[in-house]
Amino acid sequence: MLKLNTITMAIVMAFSLPLGAQDNERESDDATKQASAKNDTAIEVISVTATKRKTKLMETPVAISALSEAQLRQNGVNNVKDIADLVPGLDISTATDQAAPVISMRGVRSTNITELGDPAVGVHLDGIYSPRMQGALALMYDVERLEALRGPQGTLFGRNSTVGSINVLSAKPDFSGFAGNINAEAGRFNSKNLGGFVNIPLNDEFAVRIAAKGLKRDSYLEGYWDPNQYDTRHLSYEVLNAAVISEDSYQGIGSTVTQRENWWIDGAGTNPEAQRVRALTAADKSDFYNNANEHSFRISTLWQPAHGLFSNHTVFQQYVNDSAGTLDLVNCDQLRGRPAEFGGDCSSFLPSDNTYQAVVNVPGKLNLDITYLRNTLNYTLNDEMSLVWLLGYEDMDRSSAQDSETGLDPWDGAIYFLKGTGATSYSTELQLQSDEFGDLVWIAGVNYFHEKTTTLGYYDNPMDDKAFWDQPDRSTEAYAFFGQATYNISDDLHATFGYRFSHETKQDKGGRTYRCSNADGCAPGWLNRTVLSELPVDYFNDPALYASYFENDNKGQWRNHDFRIGLDYNLSADTMLYSYLASGFKAGGIGDVFEVVNDRTGEVSRFETQFDPEKVLTLELGAKSSFFNNSLNLQAAFFYTDYTDMQYASVGSIGNVERLSPVEDENGAPILDENGMPILDYQNQPVIAYYTQNVPGATIKGLEFEFDWKPYQNGRISGYATWTHARVTEDWITKWDYDPEYLFGLSYEDSIDPQNTLLSTNLKGNDLAMTPRFTANVSYTHSFDLGRFGFVHGWFNLSWKDKSYTTIWNLDKHLDDMDFTVSDEAAQYITDKRDAYTMVNASLKYEPQSQAWYAEVFINNATDELVQYWNNTGKGINKGSFGMPRYYGIRAGFNF
Repeated sequence: MLKLNTITMAIVMAFSLPLGAQDNERESDDATKQASAKNDTAIEVISVTATKRKTKLMETPVAISALSEAQLRQNGVNNVKDIADLVPGLDISTATDQAAPVISMRGVRSTNITELGDPAVGVHLDGIYSPRMQGALALMYDVERLEALRGPQGTLFGRNSTVGSINVLSAKPDFSGFAGNINAEAGRFNSKNLGGFVNIPLNDEFAVRIAAKGLKRDSYLEGYWDPNQYDTRHLSYEVLNAAVISEDSYQGIGSTVTQRENWWIDGAGTNPEAQRVRALTAADKSDFYNNANEHSFRISTLWQPAHGLFSNHTVFQQYVNDSAGTLDLVNCDQLRGRPAEFGGDCSSFLPSDNTYQAVVNVPGKLNLDITYLRNTLNYTLNDEMSLVWLLGYEDMDRSSAQDSETGLDPWDGAIYFLKGTGATSYSTELQLQSDEFGDLVWIAGVNYFHEKTTTLGYYDNPMDDKAFWDQPDRSTEAYAFFGQATYNISDDLHATFGYRFSHETKQDKGGRTYRCSNADGCAPGWLNRTVLSELPVDYFNDPALYASYFENDNKGQWRNHDFRIGLDYNLSADTMLYSYLASGFKAGGIGDVFEVVNDRTGEVSRFETQFDPEKVLTLELGAKSSFFNNSLNLQAAFFYTDYTDMQYASVGSIGNVERLSPVEDENGAPILDENGMPILDYQNQPVIAYYTQNVPGATIKGLEFEFDWKPYQNGRISGYATWTHARVTEDWITKWDYDPEYLFGLSYEDSIDPQNTLLSTNLKGNDLAMTPRFTANVSYTHSFDLGRFGFVHGWFNLSWKDKSYTTIWNLDKHLDDMDFTVSDEAAQYITDKRDAYTMVNASLKYEPQSQAWYAEVFINNATDELVQYWNNTGKGINKGSFGMPRYYGIRAGFNF
């Protein structure tokens, strides 16, 4: 009954505004057009491509937001991640180890951003699918429009548009004449941003547009190099010879764990100088983690012969990121005031009580190089039919180095992806489209997609185990047939039917995971820190050094049938009601294969981590209305989504095996013999993997309300408000994986033991991650006409998001049904609940009457909100990725 009442209320709210306006909107089309022509407050007509053909935003029966180049620049948007607060139901995190965004829309997201995973929100560039999420971080510039479609786009856009699609449309060349722009920005953190374009019509049929952008910014982190961590190979002479603050560890001297409590430092190697505790060295912000050093250029051509039978748009684009990358930070705001008995706050294990800080021994590195080639051909076959051919190619190379434990654990660690890691994909789609004038408007097509990914990298525990990933050929091959048609039942009533058949194959050929440890003689051996320090920094980059490997060869196939049934009705010339029922699909995955050798018996155990497809079924009811001679646009939508087999990825144990490993004491430190070396014994150890589970079922429902209003000629107010309820609604029995060591007082081995019944839990009733119950966004712009002295434009934006959870674990909901050994008070300091926050942005811009140039001052995140987007908690410390602190500066541009 509660569900029925909620749906009823939503329908009434969604349609109350247009119904109330029905009597006043029964004017003829001619009268409306005449009134709009005389009205200086009429909102410009926006065209979108949500149905793979140009339609008016307010006449398109789907929830969609469209952002212009001016809006993106005004909001300081540099890439897809920066639009998170501009679109209803959208939230974007960053997974630092993969340098990739994690896009959540209407409560649905994908947490597997490796080559084994696929996004839930498809990213398209000029209508062509971009498969790797790293590519979504490419600089956004010279954009005609950004479109964000919400709801399943399975029939038209297909794979991995389970809950929506983001389409970035670059500005096309035009034939109106030679034109150009140069724009620059200088801001806090020594930020420098330079961009521009030039449009060159070579003749009446062929035009070229060249655009580029570059961004450099120092790190906004308080960074330190730490010579007290185990691996010192990456550190400079000055860092290694910093001032001695203690002759040995466990003297309570210093600010970090590795200065005060390193159990290994006194016996690690043979050089007494290397065992001393030394001071930290402040890092140079220009090349430290969370800096920026990016550039991109784009060349596009448009060929449109005078006979008008076809047009061809070609885009070549290059993007390069040569920065230090990012890393997870400690949420010091959440830990602030935590008593020492619970583990203390940031000042207990870091130099200061500041979230924006990091202590590392591995310099960050991110080299990302992406080449794009896109082509769109439109050909008119006859008066009633046209052909569209889309062709896309994308080639990505990347390498990176990232400190893993950031000095928070004496067990040192780092992740490296080597040159040769990347992905190459190409896709093609052929469409037949009818004209727009008959009672039946249709589109039919075929799509083919191929991607090959290559992974070359390793996780390095300098004291012991290393795992090297050599995956030369992981591929995805997908094809689909689709069609969608809208039939005019009457002049005002239209029915839409869509269908898509998808077939997808994923395969790993020749994949290997190599193993190296002290036990097999590949690594230098326990506590041989001096020996390790004499090895080259790239010593373990060569898989030939590794003692053994296991094969990852695997293959999986999936097929699916998606559909869409819709009905829309023109209540008046300015009001449309719509509804649809649609499905979405994301293929399953082959996962990794693990063949693990028992050190004692030599037996080999095989573990596979395949996972099933996820599917959604969504009902949406909506309304779009224009009021007051098109000076006010309102959009309202209610949606209800049934979510089956949601894919959830995390690091965990998939089994156990006997390994020759050190015997530890009750504090987790190895027990040493009389010679100062660890005592080794065969022990049952977990097999750790990054793998994906399927959540049986979840339900998501919500309301979205968008508005755009020009109450008077020089003023405009726009924004949105949403309500979303997203929960796991079926039993999901799984192993508790949110900081079990700290919460249960377990050893590391027990905390990841998949057979530990203490950790068994049911997550039914938990909220889905990154889904605030309520959100609101409002922007106000006012222009002051100074006559011959020009214009001043003031802009103010306020974005508010309700509290939400950063993970699916919802810690505070399980304080009474699980045997946590810590108190409720202690648990609150590492909760995965994110508080509500308000983001404030503003700018003041001047331009002369000619509008040939402009100058602007701006501020983003004026209230200096600390917003966590990704959660990675361990040993009582909440870590994750965070938005930028307060940022301000000046912008200027020149048009010619």
